[in-house]
Amino acid sequence: MQTTTSFKKIEKRLYTSIINICSIIWAFIKSFFSAIKDIFSQRLTVMMIPHSEKKVFNFRINVFALSLAVISLAATLIVITFLSVDNYNKSIKYMDVSLKTQLNERKSREYEEIMSQIFESHRVYKGQLNNLLAKLNSPGIKTMEESYYLNSKQGGEMNLIEKNNLSDLEYMKMEAQNLLMDYDFSVKAFNEINSKVNNYDKILKDLPFVNPVKGHYFITSTFGLRIHPIFKYLDHHTGIDLANEFGTPIVATAPGTVEKVQSSSYGYGNYVVIRHKLGFSTLYAHMRSYVVTPGEQVKKNQIIGYMGSTGYSTGVHLHYEVRIANKPVDPWSYLNVD
Repeated sequence: MQTTTSFKKIEKRLYTSIINICSIIWAFIKSFFSAIKDIFSQRLTVMMIPHSEKKVFNFRINVFALSLAVISLAATLIVITFLSVDNYNKSIKYMDVSLKTQLNERKSREYEEIMSQIFESHRVYKGQLNNLLAKLNSPGIKTMEESYYLNSKQGGEMNLIEKNNLSDLEYMKMEAQNLLMDYDFSVKAFNEINSKVNNYDKILKDLPFVNPVKGHYFITSTFGLRIHPIFKYLDHHTGIDLANEFGTPIVATAPGTVEKVQSSSYGYGNYVVIRHKLGFSTLYAHMRSYVVTPGEQVKKNQIIGYMGSTGYSTGVHLHYEVRIANKPVDPWSYLNVD
């Protein structure tokens, strides 16, 4: 019972203390705002005295209005300053963006010019490529062409109106895709050409595409019509005459089989005929001597005899013939090729 009474007394004192504190705070706030009100209610007299003798001008304004005007002016100046700084920063950024845009536009124009040159060169290249593909007539290339044609058909052919509606970027993209397609054909064509060149190189190794004289020589008579050096009449010279010193080595211009070896005091004198692949044969005449026999297999650049002046000859030289299917052709086209 005593504990309960004691607790109620403490509660009453605490409540009284809170009420007193709140009253003090309220009185302070009330007096503070009252002081503020008194200050702002005060009136000031503003006097303007001109330098001339005109009437003095004055007006009265309370502190609240003056404070409000000052605060408004300060806020206005702050806003103007902020906007000015912000506008300045934006103008700097705009100038930077503008310069970058101009640079990008210039690069874009340069890029378009380069691409135009590439496409123009490619048009010429494509014409040459089409001629090459037609000449190659490769089954692999035909299959590739059919595959590209079917793919383009599935996507639908683009008519002239649709092409005109394309943007520059889309048009260049389409042209680049066509260019890449032609490069695919080029790779295929080059592979075909490389294959044919390899086969051609293999063929060349077995054909008479080297010089028959081992060392230096002088051409004293070419292939075709000439005045015969002994009989002095117009005749057809079926070979080419290569002159050097007596005993200069003579070599086979291609691998083959010795078909004929003959010695004579007239005509070709001492001469050798070698049969090669693909209907080619070669003849070596007016030799001092030969070192091969009929039916013998000879290699390219193998010595078959030595230069002389046998038969109908006016000096030391080799009369060299190249024949295809026993028909003489100009040997000059076959010299110094390998």
